[in-house]
Amino acid sequence: MSSFDFSSCTAFNLPNRLTLSRLLLAIVFFIFLSYRCYTIALIAFSLAWSTDWLDGYLARKKGLLTDFGRIADPFVDKIIVCGGFILLIQHAHDIIPSWMVVVIVAREFLVNSLRSYSESKGIEFGATIWGKAKMFIQSFTISLILLFFAHLQHLIAIKQGIIVMLWITVIITLVSGITYMVKAGPAILAK
Repeated sequence: MSSFDFSSCTAFNLPNRLTLSRLLLAIVFFIFLSYRCYTIALIAFSLAWSTDWLDGYLARKKGLLTDFGRIADPFVDKIIVCGGFILLIQHAHDIIPSWMVVVIVAREFLVNSLRSYSESKGIEFGATIWGKAKMFIQSFTISLILLFFAHLQHLIAIKQGIIVMLWITVIITLVSGITYMVKAGPAILAK
């Protein structure tokens, strides 16, 4: 009986392994956040965030783009960001209004639906600059909240900064959602 060689399968190339490692880091992040181990949660989230940039860079630079990566990368991004904001509500309910998290999660459902529909019509639906900006701002905001709870709760200015970042996050999340709706327009309007 022969064993399967994962290294020879293009779906398990280096960028895709980084994406899968981000999913494992998301689980570590969720567990430690649930137990209020904010420093470890911040480290896990920061590592996951850096692999998001790295896997995309390597896939484009080395020509290692795959269908698996095209599906798995945004899926894992949605898991870690949506899960992070959802879990943070219980820790920061006085800072994070739950409606903001609903907007963030709803946008992810909408864009995922638009992507699926467009691609079912044969229309490519890659990331836009607004989608990348949204991911950066959301990740930065989560990192700032984790840093605040880990080490900076005594600084009121950081708490105020988090509130400002949450508003910026929601605005960019909405703008990116609108740009994706416009991008999906031809697929939606096609018969």
